[in-house]
Amino acid sequence: AVVSTQSTGRQPPAQFHGKTTNMDTYPVHPPQERPKPKEKEKYIPPTQKMDTKSMHREYFKPHSVQPRGRKLSPIETRKSSAPAPPKFQDKTTHRDEFKKWQIERREAYCEPPRLLKPKNCKMLTTTTKQSDFVYDGSKVERAKPIIPQVRVVRSDQPVDTVTSYTAQYRGVQNTCRLAKILVDKLTG
Repeated sequence: AVVSTQSTGRQPPAQFHGKTTNMDTYPVHPPQERPKPKEKEKYIPPTQKMDTKSMHREYFKPHSVQPRGRKLSPIETRKSSAPAPPKFQDKTTHRDEFKKWQIERREAYCEPPRLLKPKNCKMLTTTTKQSDFVYDGSKVERAKPIIPQVRVVRSDQPVDTVTSYTAQYRGVQNTCRLAKILVDKLTG
């Protein structure tokens, strides 16, 4: 059925001729039909009456409850069932077992003053450095700085610029066979 573009407002689907701008060898696949949904079965109401008896009702039979006697208030039940609380003993065992000890005042501890007693010998006023390094009064020459001699080596031969790095390092080796074939063709 052809649908007009004026009623829907859309363009009709474009036809595909089996060629694209990318590849001319695009295989044409025919459109596949969608599977149809299964038809729902019609609901048939049950003809028998539903059994509403549960397992609980079948096995557990109700028992008759005997009427209760006169109602007791919570205060009356507490008086009759609970024993009377014991009398409070205001005498503690602390007074009988623990004696009150007399606390003696302690005197503040202090050391006797240390008096500096001068010694009879002469006091050394020199430091360790002064006692170890004694200047005897002789003249000492000052050390001169060492200046290395600069020698210019001249030769007629060209300068060898090859370093050990350039001699040993060969770079990443290309193991591709295609590259070797192409290089051989170009050079040969």
